[in-house]
Amino acid sequence: MTDVLRSSVLGLAAMTLALGLSACGGDGGGGGIDKAALVAKIKASDPDLKGIPEKTLACLADAVIKYGDQGSVQGFLDGSVASVDDIKGLGKENKEAEAAGQKCVE
Repeated sequence: MTDVLRSSVLGLAAMTLALGLSACGGDGGGGGIDKAALVAKIKASDPDLKGIPEKTLACLADAVIKYGDQGSVQGFLDGSVASVDDIKGLGKENKEAEAAGQKCVE
């Protein structure tokens, strides 16, 4: 594998793990979360994700918006929540969130 492809695969794996390993709990729904801002923040938060197709990142952002606690998602955007890993509602206990994230990277 080339270094770029390897970085992309590692980034996708990291994002899938983030969706699967984050803390459980949350209200989901989407509220007033800016999807484009979330995609940009996700991409900026992990250099390995820079080569990932926008379509894949948009899919992951949709899963974060749908299943993540809206306060935590907004906190991630505002910088008060350190990483996607810290967004409530995306934990492996939430099988729907985990499945949604996995579909994005397949």
